[in-house]
Amino acid sequence: MGSTFKDWLLALVVLAAVIFGLYWFVVREAPKPEAPAPITEPAPQTKPAVDLEEPTEPVIPPTPEPAAPKEAPRKLPDLNDSDSEARKDIISLSADGALANWIVSDEVVRKWVAAVNTATKGDLMPKNRPFNNLEGNIAVKELETRADGQKVYVLSQENYQRYDQPVRLFAMVDTDKAVGLYQFWYPRLKQAYGELGLKNKNFHAAVMAAIDQALAAPEIEGPIKLVRPTVYYKFEDEKLEKMPGLHKLMIRIGPDNAARVKEKLRELKASLQNLPSDE
Repeated sequence: MGSTFKDWLLALVVLAAVIFGLYWFVVREAPKPEAPAPITEPAPQTKPAVDLEEPTEPVIPPTPEPAAPKEAPRKLPDLNDSDSEARKDIISLSADGALANWIVSDEVVRKWVAAVNTATKGDLMPKNRPFNNLEGNIAVKELETRADGQKVYVLSQENYQRYDQPVRLFAMVDTDKAVGLYQFWYPRLKQAYGELGLKNKNFHAAVMAAIDQALAAPEIEGPIKLVRPTVYYKFEDEKLEKMPGLHKLMIRIGPDNAARVKEKLRELKASLQNLPSDE
């Protein structure tokens, strides 16, 4: 009975295995029976042969290219020998070098310092300016003749256009580059400012004060009337005539040019006001 039971149990196991195998191939694969693949023993894994007599060449990493030599820091020239480099740096602020037509070639640093100091009071340098003056005369149009026989003129559009090029060049100056050059040259600017013999003053504060003076110039609407009692023209309005020279210049260049100048000055002031003072 024990042997019969074992044979019966073995037959049930074989039958179950056959039924399971048929179900697997019918459901998962294809309906066509395929011949069973021959059973092959996996090839034993062996280490790759190494030829001890001819060793492989070692991999040599590429030689890194030598780093470019660092440029030596630029040396600040002496004040008495600074004209050429100072003028070159100012001209570099215009992309096309057009500033070369406007910047003087002698005593560059000292003249700019003197001009800034004068501008702190709202005045203009009468001579020894750091830039060349405009060519030609003021352009006016006759407006009327007063009862006392005095002729009245107005500044014409042609006069405003005389200032278009220098104003354009100023407006296009790279502010970051200008501030960088200002910092580089500051020791010489400070030195030249000290030569003026001013007490309890510093040049950076003077620069900020000069900018504020230009920004304080009034904006005049309507035609700018002039009279000519002698050789030179004067503003007909006595209040305008009594204004500082820098304010009168801002009026003479015209409202559009004045607006462009003020916009650039505000941009420069915003970058400069964070620099430390030398007091």
